This record gives sequence, C-alpha cells and structure tokens, in this order.
Amino acid sequence: MIRPLILIAALSLLSACDKQPVTVTKSAKSAPKATESKMADAKPASASAPAKETKFPEAVDIGGFGSAEPVERKDMPTRGIIAFGPGDYEHSNGAHWETYAWTKFKAKRFGRYNVRLTYTLKSATLGMQFRLGDLAVKKTLHSAYQPTKTYLGGVYIARQGDLPFSMLTAPAENAGFTIHEIALIPATEGGEIKQVADGVITLNAKDATTWSETLRYEPKTEKNCLGYWTDPADFAEWEFQVTKPGRYKVSVFHGCGGGNHGSDVEIKLGNQALKFTTLDTGGFQNWKEVPVGEIEIKAAGTHRLMIDPLNKVKSAVLDVQKIVLIPAS
Repeated sequence: MIRPLILIAALSLLSACDKQPVTVTKSAKSAPKATESKMADAKPASASAPAKETKFPEAVDIGGFGSAEPVERKDMPTRGIIAFGPGDYEHSNGAHWETYAWTKFKAKRFGRYNVRLTYTLKSATLGMQFRLGDLAVKKTLHSAYQPTKTYLGGVYIARQGDLPFSMLTAPAENAGFTIHEIALIPATEGGEIKQVADGVITLNAKDATTWSETLRYEPKTEKNCLGYWTDPADFAEWEFQVTKPGRYKVSVFHGCGGGNHGSDVEIKLGNQALKFTTLDTGGFQNWKEVPVGEIEIKAAGTHRLMIDPLNKVKSAVLDVQKIVLIPAS
C-alpha cells in the first residue's frame, strides 16, 4: 500500500515562475542546468504550517513521498482510478518554465489520491513541480527511454466539482520529454493497521482504500464510515499486518435503513469468501454488529481484506463503520 508522507507545501515559487502564463502541452525538450537549479531552489513552506486557503478549496493538501519511491502492487485494482492521457492537457512555453495544464478536470468524489506520472525522458534529469490550486510538490525526473511510472505525491480532494491542476518543468527543448499519462489513484486516509497483543485486528473505515466511483470515506464525526455506496461495482479494501496466524471470527459493523436492506455482500481474503445480507438497522449510521463467519490467515505478514457488494436492492447498499477479526480459539 502506498502511504504518502504528507508535507503540506504552500505555493512559494520563484518570481520568474509567477510571471509566466499558466497554460499547457504534450511534449517537452531539454533542461539547461542553470534553469533547473532555479527550480530546485523554490522553497516550500514549513511542513508544520497550515496550508493557506486557496481559490481552489477542493485541494486540501499535497505532499511528496520523501526519498523512497513507492512500489506499485502488481494486482492493483483499476476501479476508481482517474486517468488523463496525452490529449487531455494544454501546453505553453515560457522563458523559465514549460507549463502543462489540465483545465477540465471535474472531481466526481472527494477523498485521498496518489498522483502517478507516466513519462519518457531522453535527458539525464528534468526538474518539475506538480500544482493543485496554490499547493505544489517538487520532483526530479530521471532518464527513461521507455514509458516509466513515478509517483509525485498524495493529494486530498475535499469536495466534488471543477479542480484544474498543472505541471511545470524547466525548459525541455531537446530533452525528449513526453507525458503519457497522469493518474489519480485511490489511497487510504488512515494509517498502518497492526494486530494488537490479544490478536484482534480492527479494520476501521478510515483505514480502507475505496476503489470506487461513488463510495468514499465520510470523515464527519457523526458518520466516520464508508458511505455513498450507491454502485455495487465499488468496493473497499484494507491492508494490514498479521503477527499471529490462525482462524478468525469476522464481524461487520454496518448500517442500513429506508428499506435498502436485503443486498448481498461478500467479505474476501485471498481465495476465501464470506457472504452476508444487509439488515435494516434503523438508519445508515445506526450500527449493528453482524457476525459473518470465520476465515483462516495461514501466515504472518501483509494481508488484504475486501468488502464487495454482490447486488443492490434499492438506492444504496450499506454504510460500514468497521470490520473486526477476533481469534477463534
């Protein structure tokens, strides 16, 4: 699982950058060292300073991953990934920067995403900045003769609607720089999940990754759950660490109301699956514990558990507060 180290960065760029028109393109070229060093000198605000409010309030924060490049899992789901291809941006050249602008992005749902760039580059390095509203993150791209993926940082989108973003590079006249794709990939809003001393594993809604078009984590205190589950193709997944393998009793704490109960839902871990039917709990945030059966975790290490609706009876499937795994013995 990819967990960005959020280093909230307010826009504090070189004055030369601020003077350039913000427009966008499909290829770039080569980077003079002097210009690239100017980009490296652009200083973000302190990580402890709150991000200032911007004209794009949807962008709450954006931060880099530090020195460690995240490793992308080979079986990563594709549901909910927002991808922009070569024809989706505009390009402009300035005296000090080349600007690539995505002006037509309408965020469909709020939540956290990781930003992934796929590119090719013939020169040794190319400095760049990715901007969302007044927030920015810097990265140095390295030579890549074949399309190469790199993660730029993590971004939280606070609400639906128009959300333009852009990427700036040093002049790339002969660099052979091409953007193949920018993708926003669903990410967890929580932290690492570890098994506690008594063997219990608690999978809270905040710690899930929602591979979805409408499903999302709802952070309001009175909710604190997975909600907006109106499309049964959406699903949620938790990655967690196990130190004590064995058999576990699985319980789902869910809510459902308004005559929406009766949908079938699966809990999956590897090739094991448990099925239950949603109950009328008196409301979508009126939680009821539903024991769904037992699963076996055969080895210590990293595991993933998924909750996946099989159908939808009415307008929504359910809300989920948490899933709890308790040692069976």
